[in-house]
Amino acid sequence: MNFYDSDKLRTLLFENGFLEISSIEEADIVIVNTCCVRKHAEDRALSFLGSFKNKKNNKVFCLVGCVPAIYKEEIFKKFDFIDIISGPNSYKKFVERLKKYNGGKIAIFEEDEGFLKELIVPQISEKFTSFVAITKGCENFCSYCVVPFARGKLISKPEDVVIKEIQTLIEKGIREIFLIGQNVNEYGKDIGGDFVKLLKRVHNIEKILRIGFLTSHPKDISEDLLNLFSELPKLYKHLHLPLQSGSDKILKLMNRKYTVEKYLKIVEKVRNLCPEISITSDIMVGFPYEDEKDFEETYNLIEKIKFDDLYVFKYSPRPHTEASKMPDTVSKEEKERRHQLIFNLQNKISILKNKNMEGKIEEVFVRKKSYKKENTYIGRTMNNKPVLIETKKNIEGEIVKVEIKRGERHYLFGILL
Repeated sequence: MNFYDSDKLRTLLFENGFLEISSIEEADIVIVNTCCVRKHAEDRALSFLGSFKNKKNNKVFCLVGCVPAIYKEEIFKKFDFIDIISGPNSYKKFVERLKKYNGGKIAIFEEDEGFLKELIVPQISEKFTSFVAITKGCENFCSYCVVPFARGKLISKPEDVVIKEIQTLIEKGIREIFLIGQNVNEYGKDIGGDFVKLLKRVHNIEKILRIGFLTSHPKDISEDLLNLFSELPKLYKHLHLPLQSGSDKILKLMNRKYTVEKYLKIVEKVRNLCPEISITSDIMVGFPYEDEKDFEETYNLIEKIKFDDLYVFKYSPRPHTEASKMPDTVSKEEKERRHQLIFNLQNKISILKNKNMEGKIEEVFVRKKSYKKENTYIGRTMNNKPVLIETKKNIEGEIVKVEIKRGERHYLFGILL
């Protein structure tokens, strides 16, 4: 979502006569787009901007995204060098005010009109791949999550607008589309739409080579959606399904609205429908009241399911959330220990999974050239695993057949057939 928002903001700036440069020292305006899902991300963004405050030299410093949406004008009290703040739903108004800026502190939280009909976001950062937001906001109120407070209620973009946006991107050369939302399963529930229907329609657009989506919530993922992994040939055989905890006690405290048993049934069902599917997930350790038994249940469940990869987070209280009212019962050291144990476990599982890909012939969509290694391209297998391909032939934006020669923790390595 942050990549998508940054591209959207960059596009609006270009359309309004601003130029992007690579050197912060030479910039007139510095804009930092923020996420506040974890305190670590929030701290990094503010620290990054703060590192330039002594070199301000008449620069305009802007903080945009979810952090300002949560803290509002309090930002100015703590960070007096920041000039303009804007929430993630106000980027058009932000650019309008930036054009006319002549000093002072400005806070912009009035929502833009147009999410339901806008056709912006021509792709800039990638040649062949684009995210397309189909919803904004969320009303699930998981007890640890700040997103409903930062991004507001669920709003779905009408199906025809999504299709027009994708067609605009295709005209610019995009061949791979990822539909994104806090929970794509809920797409259309406010406007009478349906995510499965939308996904089928996107799949049938000519010139699209690959499609994917992020993210599905286990509480309401449908069998119709799971069936699409075996029905739609362009759809990545990959499901990101956040688990968060392997303890029913903790899941209830998190307000996740599913049980471990239900989660396991989803995994079993989708693997039966599509045996080659890769499944990734999110895990949070150190949530309030998570004791050693709860942690062991999570660890054992990860060992049982064998995810292709995991994003592992240490719990940190977020403003306005229900969990922030609970005592932070797990020490920093214990969170670190639990994080490391799961991290080490997942490393072993991921290496084994990728080793099992060795010798297979895969159809790979090639996204781009590697910036680090000459004559090397980065692509994705049909189950969305990153693969490096050495070749002198230009294969960007194509689907090619690749033999996987080596599987390591984060990458597969293959040769072009």
